[in-house]
Amino acid sequence: MIFDFDKIKFGKRIKELRVAQGLSQDDLCNKVEGLEPSYLSKIETGKYAPALPTFFKIINALGTNPDNFFDYKHLVTEKELDSALLHEYKELPLKKKRILYRYIQILKEYN
Repeated sequence: MIFDFDKIKFGKRIKELRVAQGLSQDDLCNKVEGLEPSYLSKIETGKYAPALPTFFKIINALGTNPDNFFDYKHLVTEKELDSALLHEYKELPLKKKRILYRYIQILKEYN
């Protein structure tokens, strides 16, 4: 495979979009010719990745497009988020770091 492909995130994204539309696995399979619930389950759990034609059938049935589908930003792990936040923090000038620190203190108070 030419690009890094995360089957776990891919499967979570399919499930997320399916559930957001109130569809069961059976409902989605009824919309996608040739897709069996057992295979969809394996896709959603990251065990399998569908062939490209099946992928396009799934996203069409879910009413989305590849750009929207591959927007995984909200599916990052806590460790990935911590790392990204630390990286962004290090790029800030001191004045903005102080402001951010105050925001964090406020967030902690209202938790």
